[in-house]
Amino acid sequence: MQVTLNIPDFTPLTLNNDLQELKQTIKLSSALMLFKNGKLSIEQASDFAIISYDDEELTNELQMMQTL
Repeated sequence: MQVTLNIPDFTPLTLNNDLQELKQTIKLSSALMLFKNGKLSIEQASDFAIISYDDEELTNELQMMQTL
């Protein structure tokens, strides 16, 4: 299933995120809210929140984590 949200263009800039990071944040926040409200089990919420990375995104994420 796919859901479309209309988000103002300034939102990623306001939140200091790029568009992909904003998508991930919305997905994770939704999963947490649904779990908290008893609409999803912990397993369902974790499946819901899974974020797909392409090779370049994964490499960038791993490089960023190494600097922490």
